[in-house]
Amino acid sequence: MLTGMTEDQRNEFLERITATTIANQAILKCSISGFPLTADNVVAFVGDFLDPENPNLQELIEKIGYAIDEVLDCQGQAMRLAR
Repeated sequence: MLTGMTEDQRNEFLERITATTIANQAILKCSISGFPLTADNVVAFVGDFLDPENPNLQELIEKIGYAIDEVLDCQGQAMRLAR
């Protein structure tokens, strides 16, 4: 799996996939719950998937924040283009 990558590259890749997956799930839960899709609202749902107070998860939580921002930026761009 993931041949041609160093162990560090594989770990970074898997962390990115994990962060994106959690971000997407939090976005989905936020949307289904009827909350406006804002970064603050979505971040509130991240706690359903992991403990944001756990100091060992801070790097992952930061990556989740970046993934949330990327998705919301894409949504904003799509809305602007649709006008």
